[in-house]
Amino acid sequence: MSGETSHEYLKADVVGVYPVLTQGGAAYVMLLEAAEWRGKVLPIFIGVYEGMSIQSALMGIKYERPMTHDLIVSILEALGVTVEKVTIDALIANSVYTATIVLRREAGGKEEKFSIDARPSDSVALALRVGAPIYVARHLESNTRRPEELGLIEEAER
Repeated sequence: MSGETSHEYLKADVVGVYPVLTQGGAAYVMLLEAAEWRGKVLPIFIGVYEGMSIQSALMGIKYERPMTHDLIVSILEALGVTVEKVTIDALIANSVYTATIVLRREAGGKEEKFSIDARPSDSVALALRVGAPIYVARHLESNTRRPEELGLIEEAER
């Protein structure tokens, strides 16, 4: 969202993550939903470990030892950096989504912001852990689908 106006993005929520089989093997699909999409979801295919990390954050599961995304949150907190928001920005070559993690830090009485290029899965995993908002670029609405189109029956019944 860096350099862009907020009306070009929609606030989104994670509906869930679901294990799926793809041509490349096991994966997860993360479903994001914006109120403006009227029941449609944006499916983003992600890795198994990232899917499990997002699922554990959604369920509030805390592990005895920090997982990678928990470790990143601890590092950011130790450095006095907060996650202001994450944005899902674009789709490259019709297969790879891009995202940005916007970080904020107070230093010497002034605010510094950093925009970090990231995968949507890592961005969302961090956002869920710290309660940061998730935004999706408005132009990505063309990639939304009804849950039943994805074969996620339980999602269609919600």
